[in-house]
Amino acid sequence: MHYVFGIFVAVCVLMNPISPQTAFAEGEDRKFEVPELLVEAEKAQLIQKTQTALGKFEATKGTLTVPSNLEAAEIIQRTPGGVNVVDAKAFEDKFAINFEDTLTLVPGVFATKRFGEEVRISIRGSGLERSFHQKGLWALQDGVPFNAGDGSGDFQEVDNLTLQRMEVYKGGNAMQYGGTMLGGAIDMISKTGQSDPGHRIRLDVGSDDTYRTNYQSGMKYDDSDSFFSLTGSMSDDYRRHADQYNIKLNTNYGKQLSGSAETRFYFTANHINLQLPGTVTLGTALSTPRAAQTAAVTDNQQRDINSYRLSNKTTLDLGDGRFLNFGGFVTDKSLFHPITSFVGVIDQDSNNYGVFANGNGSYTLGGFKNEYRAGITTYAGYTDAKVYKNIGGNRGALTGDSDQFAANVIVYGENHLKLTPELTFILGGQYVWSLRDVFDRITPTESDSDTYESFNPRVGAMYQYDKNVQFFANATKSYEAPDFSNLTQGGVAKFVRLEAQEAWTLELGGRGQSGRFGWDVSVYRAWMNNEFAQFTTGGSIPSTTFNADETIHQGLELGLNVQLANDVFAGGDSFAWNNSYTYSDFRFAGDAQFGNNTIAGMPPHFYRTEVRYDHREDWHVALKMDVVSSAMVDYNNTFSAPGYSIFGFETGYDVNDKLSLFFTGKNLLNEEYVANFSTAVTATSASSLFYAGDGRRFFAGMRLKL
Repeated sequence: MHYVFGIFVAVCVLMNPISPQTAFAEGEDRKFEVPELLVEAEKAQLIQKTQTALGKFEATKGTLTVPSNLEAAEIIQRTPGGVNVVDAKAFEDKFAINFEDTLTLVPGVFATKRFGEEVRISIRGSGLERSFHQKGLWALQDGVPFNAGDGSGDFQEVDNLTLQRMEVYKGGNAMQYGGTMLGGAIDMISKTGQSDPGHRIRLDVGSDDTYRTNYQSGMKYDDSDSFFSLTGSMSDDYRRHADQYNIKLNTNYGKQLSGSAETRFYFTANHINLQLPGTVTLGTALSTPRAAQTAAVTDNQQRDINSYRLSNKTTLDLGDGRFLNFGGFVTDKSLFHPITSFVGVIDQDSNNYGVFANGNGSYTLGGFKNEYRAGITTYAGYTDAKVYKNIGGNRGALTGDSDQFAANVIVYGENHLKLTPELTFILGGQYVWSLRDVFDRITPTESDSDTYESFNPRVGAMYQYDKNVQFFANATKSYEAPDFSNLTQGGVAKFVRLEAQEAWTLELGGRGQSGRFGWDVSVYRAWMNNEFAQFTTGGSIPSTTFNADETIHQGLELGLNVQLANDVFAGGDSFAWNNSYTYSDFRFAGDAQFGNNTIAGMPPHFYRTEVRYDHREDWHVALKMDVVSSAMVDYNNTFSAPGYSIFGFETGYDVNDKLSLFFTGKNLLNEEYVANFSTAVTATSASSLFYAGDGRRFFAGMRLKL
């Protein structure tokens, strides 16, 4: 498949030739104006604290539609709850292909690889029933909704190389951006011609015939900018029958309509081919980790995606610290997905579309300063869903043919009342309406439809203890309607009767810095009703979803960064110790069948740490460790996946201001472990539920500015 890279290089040259004529047409730089919600002294304090509590951020250039990383970090800290900003500089100098690599040190985010670029991601137990695909999280790309109409999604359609940062809003803290789900939201912010001007080429190579190449071009003009990125990748991956071949195109163009208005268009295209190795028994996962499930090979299980997405975001500066954002998106996606012989070949063509508008600003009422954010999002999706008998990965006889339609309306608002210079009271609310409808073309009597709606209140407070420390508390209701995978189990029509999942979550915590220490901590407890729980009945039979009655999710999310030493070997060098710890305690609450058992699917202890040395701006090296406890696999709590510890390292060297080299080593001791698993009512040593973790692997790369 090396022809992919020949085509890739040719396309790069033809589409964006490098010449003096394409050098940046520098116009007058216009500074992005952050809403004047804080006096200058307060803003300076937040910026100082941001650089330790949430990380260090590059001084990138922002615009109206895409604020800079530092501006975003300042704004996000007005949230009375668990939030994080991850600068792309944290993962650009290593081989990062999925959210396990990019969000590795964000406390509260459980992201572990299944295979290829697909990860299982959960925040506070969101999507715990699902060991595949995106579930329980509100995803945005550049502030524009990313989820499909039924709330699901595929994060492997995101190219991490095109991001300048990732914003994580845990739990109810996503309400201010329309998030309704238990896990909160992740907003993936793209590079622009302003933030990343110039031409760059990147090459990565590594274990298991892994290759990735990327070309990027950022352009600045008098009143506009553009960004272009094309990535080609291929890998045999660690396990057998897990080959992948991907091409990803990302572009955006921003235009200043006036000194107070800007619009930006985004276009992405993905061609993703991924073989699926399937699940195996625990014994096989630990003794023969490269092995694929026999049925996965026989049935030639795959997940192939061709997708296109066009979106727009327009921002107006209305003056006096008031801003209005609006836009929309449309996607076209085809999915060819041969899985088990029981289900067959899932063959879908879908279109998703939506519009949104939100505004923020400040006002004074009764002598008290208030800050607000309010908006509306409506989005929908139509899927032509066919299922065929699986004949060695090819379409056989048609066994299912249905039209799936989902629609959603979300109206939300949040107000911050500044009672004193130190104390802020937060009040918010959200109305959610969702429709799920399926028409069975083969058996119309199997058609079904259902609607779901809820009002979700939110109340909170934030206290500025001193210039470097904040404390916060909030209570928020979350709500999530089932998606079509929940409702049409086994790839057929006729809904399984499911209620929407809802929860009240109480959160307490704080963030700040003191001397060499930066910290970010949240404790939470969620009282849930109708939690989606899922179990696998057999290796070739799809998972079944049901509503649990009452459940409890509670835990601790702790981020701790310590500047160990400065100026050790040379002026300007430093040692840092960075930590992320997540404690999760998820239980049934007096369930008729499972009592107070632990809900299967999540290890109670999940710890990641690194010790990093930076030699000025020239080179760095980091030693890394993951420590994960054992985790219950079944709801009867009779079988568990063993815990593990794995070690890795990263190093990078900036040869000059144009050329950078980097090297990554993963699982250095070649530990055999289980990275992920599906859940069951009762599991045994014969249950095929487990995804083996990758063994020892190495990757090297270079990045060149042209």
